[in-house]
Amino acid sequence: MRKLLILSLLLPQFLFATEEPQTADTLATADTLATVEEKDEGIFLDEELYLIDSIKGSQGMVFLQEAHAYINVPEGYSYLSKEKANHLIRDYWENPESETIMGCLVTDSAKIYNDVKVAFMFFFEDCGHVYDEDASSYSYDEILKDLQKESAERSEERVKQGYAAYELIDWAAPPVYNSEKKTLYWAKHLRFERKGTEENPDTLTYDETLNYDIRILGREGILTLRAVADLEDLPVVDEMKSVITENTHFLEGYTYDDFNPATDHIAEWGIGALVAGKVLAKAGILAKCGAFLLKFWKPIVLAFGALFTFLFKRRKRE
Repeated sequence: MRKLLILSLLLPQFLFATEEPQTADTLATADTLATVEEKDEGIFLDEELYLIDSIKGSQGMVFLQEAHAYINVPEGYSYLSKEKANHLIRDYWENPESETIMGCLVTDSAKIYNDVKVAFMFFFEDCGHVYDEDASSYSYDEILKDLQKESAERSEERVKQGYAAYELIDWAAPPVYNSEKKTLYWAKHLRFERKGTEENPDTLTYDETLNYDIRILGREGILTLRAVADLEDLPVVDEMKSVITENTHFLEGYTYDDFNPATDHIAEWGIGALVAGKVLAKAGILAKCGAFLLKFWKPIVLAFGALFTFLFKRRKRE
């Protein structure tokens, strides 16, 4: 009974802890968490540590040093530092850590890491200044056809390796470039086969998945943000996209309009290549971000296009 009483006193502290913006703190670890069991009264609370691993993120002004940028995190959202984002990726989604991730944005509705359904991961690619004069000249329908062809070829290779087949169905949200804000975003609708059960091995079901991408153009490179979610979460992801694009900015001297053609490096590609994924493949950012990542027990492709595929997984602790 004493163990149960101690946990009842600790739970409010873990679940409702907050953090001042940009203040480092210590993540809860397995050593700080307890198993709670009271056999006499038949009470059993989960033996897994994640129950009280509460999220303590930042709100207000958060600086993104590598990108010379900042995000003003509003009420209702939390920004997790690189260490905490990797805690989520490593300990809850069971993936390799990312050396290049700057952090991630989650909603305040998730009080513990295990409840995070959607997270936007922040990266920066110092590829140079991307000219946008030709943004309106691209046929995104043609780009989609190319991506679908490449996805079909990649799916065949996955099947040979024993993984489930997948298909790029359509744009969940077609690419939109805002020339005033210098933001580009799009979403893909992917469908993954799920193999049958032991009782019905020939029965196939499908997982409908959403891949969401945001690019914010700056003087020296691109802020790259990506999220993976269930297709039904599109409204939540769309709202987070609006929060990000309205509240994320480059610092003075590093904005898109601060570009100096006499001294600054110019990227070798344009807006269309960002959507097709050729930039990330050529720059090597996919290799830097980690190998195969999965989410929600199902294989989800961050299908950036031509050369590389990059998967997210979250293992849901039932």
